[in-house]
Amino acid sequence: MPSYRFSAAIGALRPGVAAARLLPELTDDAGTLAIVEASSIAVVRGEARIVIRFAGDDDQDARNIALGIFGLARELAELTAPELTRRVNNRWIAVSDE
Repeated sequence: MPSYRFSAAIGALRPGVAAARLLPELTDDAGTLAIVEASSIAVVRGEARIVIRFAGDDDQDARNIALGIFGLARELAELTAPELTRRVNNRWIAVSDE
């Protein structure tokens, strides 16, 4: 089963959402959609980004899972610049919007 990575820039948290709650809650929610392999918050090019790595059957399945993760994450924080990539050998390749 291929490995996929959803990431998005994190903006302001929604009212009542504690920063310490963001990653665990989003990881738990994503786990209802797919097998979560890893999750983290990283600083990429000066912006905080949430990263959720998960297993998917194929690109279409991964797109559906990523949309679900994005929807769940938007309930907790403002998000921009979402990306979906697939692991191919030692590289992460963008999944097209086909």
